[in-house]
Amino acid sequence: MKKVNISTNKLDKFAGKWVVIDPQKDRVIAIGETLRDIGSLVTRPTTDKHPSGTVPFAHKVPRADEGPYILWVNPT
Repeated sequence: MKKVNISTNKLDKFAGKWVVIDPQKDRVIAIGETLRDIGSLVTRPTTDKHPSGTVPFAHKVPRADEGPYILWVNPT
């Protein structure tokens, strides 16, 4: 994982990578090769009472020849 502070306007720079976005600042704050690399920045305990719009979230930036990614988590 590499910590950064870059505008989300430059997401295309990170094609194929996982990024952590701070929704309050609209900035990319970290980059990783896998979701596991950046997981510690986006994982919260179930008792966390912060509103969802204030917590950083993960996003995989698609490459130019790919469509959007849909992350499916099997509930079982």
